[in-house]
Amino acid sequence: MQRADLQLLVNQRKPACVLDPALVLCRAQGPLLASRLTQVMEPWLTRSFWQALDASELLLGRMDHAEADTAAALSPAALSAWIALREGTEAGAIPFRWVGDRLPESQLQDTVDIDALDRYEILAEGLLQRCQPRENQKPGWRTRFDAVGASLDALVLSALLDGALLLSPVSPANPADSEPAPVRAALAAGLRTTQLEPMPAHSLFDAERSFVRQALAAAGLAAVLEGGPPLAALHVLVSGDDDTPAAGDEPADPWARAQVWWYLL
Repeated sequence: MQRADLQLLVNQRKPACVLDPALVLCRAQGPLLASRLTQVMEPWLTRSFWQALDASELLLGRMDHAEADTAAALSPAALSAWIALREGTEAGAIPFRWVGDRLPESQLQDTVDIDALDRYEILAEGLLQRCQPRENQKPGWRTRFDAVGASLDALVLSALLDGALLLSPVSPANPADSEPAPVRAALAAGLRTTQLEPMPAHSLFDAERSFVRQALAAAGLAAVLEGGPPLAALHVLVSGDDDTPAAGDEPADPWARAQVWWYLL
């Protein structure tokens, strides 16, 4: 009996996963976590992540001892590892995706269509308009790292990617009563936000939670995550394409019917 010459290869796309900047910048294991996630998911980094790297010396220099002891403080070890990766690797070889200020500065490949950058700008501008700073607010994250402000880009990316999974750390002080930075940003923007607690038994989010936990374990992240802050999973979905204005149009609010769901992993 002759050996068959036919081989069948199945190339299944990994699910997109947006990484909240606080998850990968505020703990020393952040770069390791992101790197291992590439085995099971397609991690997306935010604009605010790259902006924090560019401003790392300023941000670390302005961080006082009280801030350094908080869970939302930047990790010098994580920043050094990320900067070394960026400086030692060609942009096209970095195993992450992101939307830059221009198409040549983005790493999209064939994940999204060519109009993604325009849609991103519309969503980002619309969300910023909903979060105009009040006069009595402290300076933004450009002078001090603000986990809530930096997470706005994560909300935009999840919406751009049709409700993609967004991973964010939760304050370890009291996880049951704490809200991750993207949730606080969504609430500040007036978005409809639902915590799935208790998790509805009939919801597909219940099945997803098991899938995500198994994926994190399969990537070898059980020990890495065990000693750190708990994780939350979020999804951001805006209205359909028919209701999202095109670039150049007089825009309606693209976030008017947005929905945010989140749960603890």
